[in-house]
Amino acid sequence: MKIIEPKVEIWEQPKGIEGIYKQIERAGRVCYKSEDHTTEDSAKPFVERMITSKHYAMLEHGSVYLSIPDTINNKYLIQVLIYNKFTHSRIINRHYNFSTNLRVLVEKDILDACRPYMCDFNEEFHYYDRRVTVHFTTQIAVSREANRHRVNSMAEQSTRYCNYSKDKFNNSIAINVPEWVKNIFNEHTDDNYGLDYNTFMKFANAVYEGTATDYENWFFANLVAEKAYMNLIKNKRQPQEARVVLPLDTNTELVHTAFISDWKHFFDLRALSKTGKAHPDMVAVAKPLYEEFKKRGYIK
Repeated sequence: MKIIEPKVEIWEQPKGIEGIYKQIERAGRVCYKSEDHTTEDSAKPFVERMITSKHYAMLEHGSVYLSIPDTINNKYLIQVLIYNKFTHSRIINRHYNFSTNLRVLVEKDILDACRPYMCDFNEEFHYYDRRVTVHFTTQIAVSREANRHRVNSMAEQSTRYCNYSKDKFNNSIAINVPEWVKNIFNEHTDDNYGLDYNTFMKFANAVYEGTATDYENWFFANLVAEKAYMNLIKNKRQPQEARVVLPLDTNTELVHTAFISDWKHFFDLRALSKTGKAHPDMVAVAKPLYEEFKKRGYIK
């Protein structure tokens, strides 16, 4: 069993059309934990496979910025973008300026028409319509709360396809430490997460008898879950079957891409507790992210 602490980071999208492809690939590979398949030129084929298979969800993580002069003859293109609910638009300096995502362009079959007008993020034209991609390392329980923000584009590590008995996962379950456990975790940093039989049974008896400490109850429950999962995999059960025994604080990786306005709503609920007290484990990632947004000038 591996113990991990929560963390959060902003993923800046690289420049150009290649940057859009790279951002999509980076988010998409989180789902199956296939980052080791990433190469210098793997992004475009990855995206093209997504398009061919009509697996469009990952395309949403590719932020597209457009600046189209108002003299354009293709008025249909302008109408499609203006009335698309996943696209933000503003008219500045006689240009239609749009912030959207690659899925919109592909599904509306306007990708080729938009190519001449694609540009990198511009502070003057797109400042209020910036899209930001964030990578969370957190618990499954917390990801469930984050994924209630349905307007966001999402990608998450899949317990259906990830097989934690494999070497790439160190043949173990990763547990993301809850805030209440953090307070006592340092007292147990010498614990052997592999536990021999006698120590395992000592924990089991204490839990059964009701004499185990809060930490021991938490620790043992996760240990048993890992053992049960590995046994099920050994007995030829598929990961999508074995995953039913995984605890809610199993570590997960989550990627959200959203407009600044949507992130503000996220922070109101998850970092600032404006509509009720936010869960401490959510605050553990949402509050540092909020501070980073302020530091970068994304919000005030």
